[in-house]
Amino acid sequence: MSHITQLFADRIANAAVTGPLIRLELAAFTPPSSEGGKPELKPTQTLVMPLDGFLASYGMLESLVKKLIADGVVKPK
Repeated sequence: MSHITQLFADRIANAAVTGPLIRLELAAFTPPSSEGGKPELKPTQTLVMPLDGFLASYGMLESLVKKLIADGVVKPK
């Protein structure tokens, strides 16, 4: 039986290309350190992919964004 680990990130905080790899730094908001403060975005994990895999993924994500816009889920900026 295979087990797939689920990751959560509020956003990609940073992206960098290192040779043939792209490194995507995932981040999540943490609770404010003081009352009335704002949540802080903190790095949680890094996703490392080959550049060609990233470009293929980008195309898939771009298609998803177009569908979300067409369905009225999000508005284009």
